[in-house]
Amino acid sequence: MMYAGKIAETGARRDIFYRPQHPYTKGLLHSVPRLDLEGADLVPIDGTPPDLFSPPEGCPFTARCSYAMEVCSRVYPAVAEVSAGHRVCCWLQDERAKRALLTT
Repeated sequence: MMYAGKIAETGARRDIFYRPQHPYTKGLLHSVPRLDLEGADLVPIDGTPPDLFSPPEGCPFTARCSYAMEVCSRVYPAVAEVSAGHRVCCWLQDERAKRALLTT
């Protein structure tokens, strides 16, 4: 899964579709029409994509992410391995960020 020209999440189809970890992947999957649910509303991802001629300093999804933290806008996250072959670039996978979220 890519967002604004950067890899957000990689993994097997089963990982991406059934165990997404990046907020963009989750949002994208929720915005797909469901043929098995009649009358189900689409859930759009709020905001607009970043200007790629002047990309943001940190994670490019920060402005649209409901989980964004201060660090997201300053530093692009490192790759975290969630499980064998399933990787995500998101501060939510960083233990320090998880602890900070629990204390707020």
